[in-house]
Amino acid sequence: MRAVLLAHRIGRSSQHAVELFSGNGVGGGVVNSQCSVPVRLFSTSSPRLDAKSTKEKSPDKKPVNAKEWTLEKSFWTHPFVLRMLGYFGAESTRIRRSEALFFSCRDQANKPAFFKHGKIRRDFRSRHMLLSLHVWIIHRRLIHHESSGEYGKLLQEALFDRLWDDTLTRIRAQNLAELTVNSHLNNVQKYTFAGCMSFDHSQTFDESDEKRLDELGGSLWRDVFLRNEKLPVDHVLRLASYVQREREMVMNLPEELFLDGRIPWGAPPDWRNVKTDEGFDFKDDESEQEMIIRQKEEVEKSGGVFLDDVDLPEGWSLAITEEGKVYYWNTETRESRWEKPEE
Repeated sequence: MRAVLLAHRIGRSSQHAVELFSGNGVGGGVVNSQCSVPVRLFSTSSPRLDAKSTKEKSPDKKPVNAKEWTLEKSFWTHPFVLRMLGYFGAESTRIRRSEALFFSCRDQANKPAFFKHGKIRRDFRSRHMLLSLHVWIIHRRLIHHESSGEYGKLLQEALFDRLWDDTLTRIRAQNLAELTVNSHLNNVQKYTFAGCMSFDHSQTFDESDEKRLDELGGSLWRDVFLRNEKLPVDHVLRLASYVQREREMVMNLPEELFLDGRIPWGAPPDWRNVKTDEGFDFKDDESEQEMIIRQKEEVEKSGGVFLDDVDLPEGWSLAITEEGKVYYWNTETRESRWEKPEE
């Protein structure tokens, strides 16, 4: 069953050492050689930037969770007024739906269990690929569901536009020179497309669920776990099983729920009682706190900025302004602050 995934482990050469940053770059390093960058593969309008200064300012825009896509009753939300303002136009509707779908993906990918128990690193590239993995699940529904048609293709382009917009804020949060932001965005897009193509390839093995799971596991080990040699196959395959489960759920979700971004994501994988490749209980000698300290040091040593959303009090979330300034906000009270809140 596991021959394919184990084959990816053969040859622990220097090419397996993924560089998370290149110089001051974001998520540089090795791009999988099997995947070249397709032209206009997903979005046909990737954002381009003009050089500009980034001034620090108070967070005046709060991030929106997928559950909050309801408008307050007022004159300005009366259907007649909204119709006059173009709120129900095709493009406006497509943008709103793409944002709702993206926020749903982002909420799920930020679940602490992926990092605490799943051993996914908290660096830029790992977190970005975990988010892109959930966006890819939605993308599969938009492209391959029988009800999607041409509208599904347009909506998935808008979905990837939202991903690139969010990527820009996270790139700016790395304290990079504004003139280099486009270059870093292009680099991130390269390995994002490569990862999505690898995920797509794993779904072509229709003759065997086991083969498909092994292939997907190999893709996740390369693109999400960044070739972490310490992780046993069982650990990686649990994320692969989660992806297959969530992909099936999304494909069968009623259209009205799906288009509203009301995705009932399941819990992250249960990584308890993981077995080593030899069949023994997998035990990581590194404590969670030691892992966080090590990852923070690795990120900062490579020139990046560690986004500290570890152990936030209940209701608090990390957010980033358009200029790349990190702040924290409370999803219940709507309070925002620059400093990390304490218990």
